[in-house]
Amino acid sequence: MRWVVAVAWFAAIAALGLSACSQKALVYERALDDGQSFTAYLVSYQSSGLKVHAMVAVPKAAMPAAGFPVVVANHGYVPDPTKYGISADGVDSRPGDYYRSVPELYTSRGFIVVLPDYRGHNSSEGLEFTVTPESVDYYAEDIITLLGLLRELQQSDMNNVFMWSHSMGGGVSLRAMLATDIIKAASFWATMSVGETLAENGTPEVPVVLHHAVEDASTTSSNSEVFAEALEADGRSPVFYSYDGADHYFEGAARELAADRDATFFRSLMSE
Repeated sequence: MRWVVAVAWFAAIAALGLSACSQKALVYERALDDGQSFTAYLVSYQSSGLKVHAMVAVPKAAMPAAGFPVVVANHGYVPDPTKYGISADGVDSRPGDYYRSVPELYTSRGFIVVLPDYRGHNSSEGLEFTVTPESVDYYAEDIITLLGLLRELQQSDMNNVFMWSHSMGGGVSLRAMLATDIIKAASFWATMSVGETLAENGTPEVPVVLHHAVEDASTTSSNSEVFAEALEADGRSPVFYSYDGADHYFEGAARELAADRDATFFRSLMSE
């Protein structure tokens, strides 16, 4: 039985194009529970000397000749970061109950989905960074590092890397986008306030699509409105969708609709 498990482990490593040793920058850790449309793995990498984890969800569908386009998904605020990815029944099932829908949404539409923990979340090192006023800056640093390692995923199409975010993850995405040129376009769901970051650093040059529930009780829709206005003032052309009857988490039909809009938006921008 041990030999069978070992064979499966090395087969997974080979499929991802990763290494089983720490000398490799992106390291295969273990398999995670598969979804209906994806196979999932946990990987780790070093970010500022900290071991940080990310979930990689690969579509079960046949891979295109150029590889799968990639969506890096930046999750929102978690009150207890150590509980990120822990289901309601206490099981470690990254990315957890709500964000579990994210890999399904996008792998079913033909994208690899990479969901980073951020430092201090779940078993990722650096819990002390989660309680500082600069926590979002530190999380963005983890994402910037991760973006530079994506080419180690052999199934990835590095010409078509996109970013998705929810709530606090919007601040993480924006900071990462302003610091790198890897991201082709980005989707922001129910973004946190990013006005100060925009005022200090300017707007991203890549296309942006914004989604916000009109009656969002957690992050006001004015956050997305201010973001869109800043982009327009800089000559950009953001796409902004408002959702009546939806909530902060886009429960129900709004979630599928927003994902459909994202997939269409991303594919309209893809390079051959």
